[in-house]
This record gives sequence, C-alpha cells and structure tokens, in this order.
Amino acid sequence: MFDLVVGFCPSKEGWGPLSPNRPVDFTTCFEYGGLVSGLSALFIFAAVLRFRKLQGAPRLPSSLVANSAFWIKLSLAVFALIASVAELVVMIGLAPVTSVYTTSLALQFAAAAVAVRLHYKEQFANKVASTPLLLFWLSTSVLALIRLRTAISLSFVTSDPPFIVANILYMVASIATMAMESQPKPHMLYELPDDDDEEEQQFYDEDYVTYQSPEERANIFSLLSFTWMTPLLEHGFRKPLQMEDTWELSSMYRPEVATAKFQRNWQAQLRSSNPSLFRATMRTYGWSLALGSFYKLVKDLVSFLNPILLSRLIGFVSKYNTPDAEPIEYGYFYALSMFVVASIQTVTFQQHWVQNQRVNSLMKISYTTAIYRKTMALSNDARQNYNVGGIVTHMSVDAQRVADFTANFSHHLWSAPLQIIVALYLLYQTLGWCAFAGVIAMLISIPTTARISRSMRALNKLLMGYRDQRMKIMDEVLSGIKIIKLYAWETSFIRRINEIRVLLELSTVRRYGIFQAGFSFVVTLLPFVVSFTTFGLYSLADGVSHGPLTPQLVFVALTLFNMLRFPLSFGPMVVPALLESIVSSNRIFDFLTAGEIDFEAIERKPYDRDAPDTSTDDVLVSVKNGSFKWLSAEEPTLKNISIECKRDQLVALIGRVGSGKSSLVSAVLGDMVKSEGTVEVQGTIAYAPQQA
Repeated sequence: MFDLVVGFCPSKEGWGPLSPNRPVDFTTCFEYGGLVSGLSALFIFAAVLRFRKLQGAPRLPSSLVANSAFWIKLSLAVFALIASVAELVVMIGLAPVTSVYTTSLALQFAAAAVAVRLHYKEQFANKVASTPLLLFWLSTSVLALIRLRTAISLSFVTSDPPFIVANILYMVASIATMAMESQPKPHMLYELPDDDDEEEQQFYDEDYVTYQSPEERANIFSLLSFTWMTPLLEHGFRKPLQMEDTWELSSMYRPEVATAKFQRNWQAQLRSSNPSLFRATMRTYGWSLALGSFYKLVKDLVSFLNPILLSRLIGFVSKYNTPDAEPIEYGYFYALSMFVVASIQTVTFQQHWVQNQRVNSLMKISYTTAIYRKTMALSNDARQNYNVGGIVTHMSVDAQRVADFTANFSHHLWSAPLQIIVALYLLYQTLGWCAFAGVIAMLISIPTTARISRSMRALNKLLMGYRDQRMKIMDEVLSGIKIIKLYAWETSFIRRINEIRVLLELSTVRRYGIFQAGFSFVVTLLPFVVSFTTFGLYSLADGVSHGPLTPQLVFVALTLFNMLRFPLSFGPMVVPALLESIVSSNRIFDFLTAGEIDFEAIERKPYDRDAPDTSTDDVLVSVKNGSFKWLSAEEPTLKNISIECKRDQLVALIGRVGSGKSSLVSAVLGDMVKSEGTVEVQGTIAYAPQQA
C-alpha cells in the first residue's frame, strides 16, 4: 500500500527521483508523474504528427494488409488498452482521484487508445512497421517492469494483488504487441507497380522484390541492429556471392536523385553575388551531417559513463563483506549499467559510421556529376586552363578528399576537443591538480604539430600541381601515341614524364612522408607523456588530496587516459585533412565557376516533323551575317557567314584543309564564340566528329 500524504504527490518520499528508502529505485511520484506521464504525452504528440503525415497517403489493398497477423496485433493492442483501464480502476481505489498516480494512468490509457487507432491507420497506409508505435510499446513495457519491481518492493503482492495482475497483463500485452508490429508486412506490397506508369508495367518482373534493398522496408530495430542484412550474410556463408545475389541500389543513391538537390542549391549559389561551394554543400547535406554529429555526441558522452561506473563498481567490490558495504542491488545495477552503456555506445557509433558513409557517397556522386556537367559546358577560353588529366584529378582525387573530410573527419573538429575537456575534468576529479601536468604537455606539443601541419599543407599543394603536370603530359602521350611511335619519340617523352614523376613528384612525396612520420611520432608519444607526467607528479608531489594510488584510482585514471588517447592521437591529424580538403575544395570551386559556353548565342526552337503545318521548305538551320571565333581575345575565324539548310536537304561543305569547314559546324553547334549575326536551329542535331 502507498504511504500517502495530502497533495498531488501523496508519497512521503516526494518527487525524488531516487528513493531514499529502497536501493536502486525511483520514487513512485517520479515513476508515474515523470516517466509514465512524460512517455504518454510524448507519444500522443508524435502520433498526432504521424496522423497528419499519413492523411494523404494512398490506401493499401485490404486483401494484402488485412490479414490474420494484423487482427492478432490489433487484438493485443486492445487487450493492452483494457489492461490499462484495469490499472486505472484499481489505482482509483488505492489513491485519490486527483493524485499523480491516477492522472498518469489516465494519460497512459489515452496513449494506449491512440496507439490502437494508429495501428489501424498505419496498417493501411504504411508499408514499413511504425517507428512511433515500436518505440512506445518498448518504452511502456520497460516502465511497466520498473513499476512492477517498485510495487513488489512495497508489498503490493500481498496487500493489493489485483494491481500486480493488471500491471503484468499490461506489460505482457505491450511486449506481444511490439513483437507483432515488428514483423515485416507481406512482400507483395513491394511488388505492386504504379498503375499510372505504363513503362513500369511493361518491364515489371515477378522477382522484382527479390532485388529491392531490404533496408527500404526495415523497421527501426532492424536498422539499428543491421538485421536487414542477415539474409545476404547467410547466403554468402553458404556459397560465394554473385552479382545476381545482391539487391538493387536504393533510390537515394541513384545519380539523378542524389544530385538533384545539390544542383539546385549550387545553381542558386551561382546566381548570388558571392557563390560558395561550402554553402551549397551544407544546404544539401547539412541535416544528414547533423544526424551523424548527434550519433557521435551521444557516443562520446555515454562513453564517459564507463569510468564513473567502473569507479563505483570497484568501490562496491572493495567494501563488500565490510560494515560499510552497499546493498547487493547496487552491484547488479553497476554491472548492468556498464553493459547498457557499452551497447548504446556500440549502436550509436555504428549508426554514426553508416551515416557518414552515406553522406560520403552522396557527396562524391554530386561532386563528380557537377564536374562532368561542367566539363560539357566549358568555354574555349576556360579549356585553355584545364586539360583532361586535371579534370580527371578533380573528379577522382579532389572530390574524394572533400567528401572524406566533410563526412568522416569534420566531426572530430568538435568531438576531439569535447572528449579532451571532459576527460581532463574527470581526471581532475580523480587526481586533482596533478592532472594539469598532462595539459601542459599537450600545450607544448601544439606549436610543433601546427608547424608540421603548415609544412604538410604547402607540400600537398605543390604535389597536386606536379600531378596535374604529369597527367597533362600523359594525356598528350596517349592522344598522339601513333605519331610518337612513328617517329620513335618514346625515349624523349619517357624522360619528360620521369622528370616530373621522379625529380619533382616523388621527391615531394618523400618530403611529405618525412613530415608525416614526424607528425605521427609526436601524436603517438603524446598520450604516454601525458600519463607519465600526471602519475609521476601525483606520486611525488601529492598523493594526499585523493589518497594513495589505490586500484580504484589507478584503474579509473588509466581508463580515462585510454579514452584520451584517441582524441590526442587522431585529433591533430584532422588539421592536415582539413588543409587538404580546403585545397581540393578551392580547386573544385575554381573549376565549377570557370567560364561556360554562351548557350543563348544559338536560338533553339522545337520542331515536330509530323505536325500538319510543317513542309519541306522549312529552314531548320539558319546563319545570318555570322562572325565566330574560338577565343574571346582572338580575331574572328569566320566572318560574314550566311547559310540556310532546309528540311530534307543534303548539304555538303567542300574546301581545302584549314578553310573552316569544321569551324562552321562548331559554330552551328555553339562551340565557338559568336561575335556578330544570328544563328537559329530548329529541332535537335546529331553530330559525328572527325575525332572521338
């Protein structure tokens, strides 16, 4: 029976949250008023948003979704609702109607009723298991278990058994409902093509579902645990995987989908007075990067609970079987908490990594596509500054570096300082002022690492220039390989390539490697120096403020130093990666903002040959008083050109070499700079050049 007093919280323990009378337990007011009410209110709010999102969703066919599993799931949800009503009725007889207990259970009943309605709506409007429902049933089951333990410790088993029975029934029904909701819906749902898409109907295949990515229909638990990959792993365990065993690429990774938003943002930047590739990237992938940062933040903060729990566990063991021993419940709590913390740390880190790789892939696709499209639109003036080798370097090296840093390394710009600060704070709480000896060691290393980073940045920029020179020569060699072989110029070109490759590029790589080795030596030695100076100073100069170096003190400090090792070792490496990314980003930006062909120089009009108002006298290509040149600063190569090509005419340009035949075709295509006249083209053009 509750120990009641007058008030909204009738318990003498108050709001807690921890109970002063029971080990490792919450107060009843906090359990009901804080946890149960908070969960119920949060779910109702999420359900309202979910109802609004599903409002316009097309209804799935009842013949597929209204199966026996659905009615069993709905029956279990209704049973959980009835059990919630039973809990409320029993509680009204135990506590005042206006107390926090009855109010929270009434809110729980409302949440369960909303859940039943949402189950029905989700079944006919969503192909994937509902995330709000799964999280609600899981959380309410855990809370029911916590409330059951509290009720048992308060002797409700003998004083009020109906309340225990109602609590158990609600918990069991919640678990069963969650298990049924997590079951995948019929695969036939994913085989239904769009009735309005005739092309999809034409190429529709019965086995299409086999090749769809199971990630697209996985529930929240499957996504967190990666169990959606289990069938593929089992298949690969039985026999080597073949290409036909894999599924189709998710729609989000297809180039036309992945690049559409980036192209819109980049074009908006080009129209502004101060275009920025960084702003376009952040507006495209900012929320995805923020989600990855959230996973990283949770992982970093949760990881620091391990030293605290380890200290408590060692203290519990050291006091066991002594007059100052803590109740055994604390030992179980510390051990279980360490397991939960490790599990959360693993899940969040894996989700952070997956999110990073997803953003990395999408950024690489977007940058590569943007560079390719820009290559097709470069003006002749801009082409003088960019050769094929340099453009390939932009697509393969620069785009990869920017994507790698933005998706993978950029999080360490804030994560490494955060981990260092928290670790040093906990070290100060553990060892006192002696922990600042490690801070001094780190401050001494900063100028050294900064100087090495600046040198590595300069060498990296120099190295990229040498690579562009080598790629330019290689492009010339491959383009004129027949002439080189004919005149036996192989030795001369090999010498030119080796001069850049060996004397310039490899020597720069060697110097870069020396600086990188020195940088690695400093960052590897630093954690040891920090640990040695801190422990040594504590042993020699202190040893009193926090007691001698007992196992509890040493193990906790070593754990914190091990956690400090990664940000100290990897954190400084972010600086060279940042510098390389800035260099590559600037190179991509300069290329994407280079001059383009004037697409408005040619007036293009649509033309339908089958339209009734067309005739054979229609002029499809018209040039009037046109003057054209290859470069803006040059004199016109073609002057006062006038020509008309009618429909169904065969036109041939005859002239000696260098007279301008190919130039005229290029002028009609828009590849040359038009200085005077007009060019009009109706319909589309097919062009077969002399050289591929």
